Amino acid sequence: MKGKSKSYDNSMENVTSERVDIFDRENIRNILESLPTTVFVTDKEGNVVISTSFTAMTLGLSLEELLKSNLKDLVERGYYNRSYALQAMKEKKKITGVLTTKAGFKMVSTSTPIIDDSGEITFVVTGGRPQEIIDNLNTQEKKDKVKRLKREIEYLRLQKISNEQVVAESIEMRKIFKTCYDIAKTDSSILLLGETGTGKEVLSKYIHLNSNREKGPFIIVNCAAIPETLFESELFGYEKGSFTGANTSGKVGVLEIAHEGTLFLDEISEMPLSLQAKLLRVLDNNEVRRVGGTVSHKVDFRLVCATNRDLAEMVESGEFREDLYYRINVIPIKIPPLRNRPEDLIALVDKFLMEFNKKYRRRHKLSSTEVQHLLKHHWPGNVRELRNFIERAVVTNHENFERTIDNHQIQNKMISSTDIMDCCSTVGNSTLKEFMRASEEKFVRKILAECNGKIGETAKKLGIYRTVLYRKLKSYESKE
Repeated sequence: MKGKSKSYDNSMENVTSERVDIFDRENIRNILESLPTTVFVTDKEGNVVISTSFTAMTLGLSLEELLKSNLKDLVERGYYNRSYALQAMKEKKKITGVLTTKAGFKMVSTSTPIIDDSGEITFVVTGGRPQEIIDNLNTQEKKDKVKRLKREIEYLRLQKISNEQVVAESIEMRKIFKTCYDIAKTDSSILLLGETGTGKEVLSKYIHLNSNREKGPFIIVNCAAIPETLFESELFGYEKGSFTGANTSGKVGVLEIAHEGTLFLDEISEMPLSLQAKLLRVLDNNEVRRVGGTVSHKVDFRLVCATNRDLAEMVESGEFREDLYYRINVIPIKIPPLRNRPEDLIALVDKFLMEFNKKYRRRHKLSSTEVQHLLKHHWPGNVRELRNFIERAVVTNHENFERTIDNHQIQNKMISSTDIMDCCSTVGNSTLKEFMRASEEKFVRKILAECNGKIGETAKKLGIYRTVLYRKLKSYESKE
């Protein structure tokens, strides 16, 4: 019996050891982040020791800021009107109540103290849900509001809006941010123009955070990342039973989720023509009708669009609706490429070095000569490319920086002189537009071959989205 008991104990120790391995720090963090509620843990002094990015977002803070905070300070600074965690700590019992956050969320919060064998509090665990979801709602209007709130939470959990300091050292960028600050309080539609990676999303967040809608949702929709077959249902939502495979309870679209907030349509140029007309109708009437539905729902959002393409040229070629173009192009803002903003480039290099040195625990530095090499580079991928390059430099700790930047330039070079001559001989006396299309197709196929036909790797190397690459390849095939 004793031997059997010892064997049993050993087997239990192995099981326990395996479970400890499964629930490591990273797995626990992923589990917490997947929860559809706010959740954070504080120590006996009221310091936040564990939290999720969604919890931080409801308070109007970044996760990093929240993890450095104390509950008393948060209440004093108005991030929420009261703390049930502090009350639970004081009374040594579970406390539930309603509180309002600085970001405008009304939450039903429950704080539970963890008490040790000596009767002392070690931690307090707090969780919460929006009050509208918990209330007993009967009317159809209120039920629709609940659906919208649930979908809003799904979207907002994936987004991290913070008051992160933007880099604007150049005169051009300072003028742009001054303009954005001045127009943020209006409801005029804004069109952000600029090459890929110039910071259009950062600028849209800045506009939202300085607008009268800052307490409302900020919804990002990447038009290039949504399959064309799902575009309408994603934007407009659908009623239950609208089509095969639809959610049995229906789905609220992002246009409704953005109600009383800001809707950012990135890569608007990639929106299908059939959807452009429907979007225009929404903007004109402030109403949305879900797929398969007969009832219109009122919407009120501020629209910010962005593109790295020439929409006016697309209008001329019939690829973009002229009426929608004029509707979204009320206030156009063109962001200059990084190569024309040396002051910003230097400031960004400094910022990224600090970020990645801290992240990877390095002390990487750049000499003045190395900075000069960075200033000479064309940076076709702009801020995004610069950030990736600095991360690579910090991680690999390159000894020959000059060779590294030269190799980087060669890898990102768009098309060689030989390729151009080949295209000239192929296209012959065709128009400039036909020549550009032929050049693009040759280069895309070349990169695709180098990546052994891997779509994801090719799209990343080209600096475009997978869906955009699929569309281009499909257009090449239909031409053959």
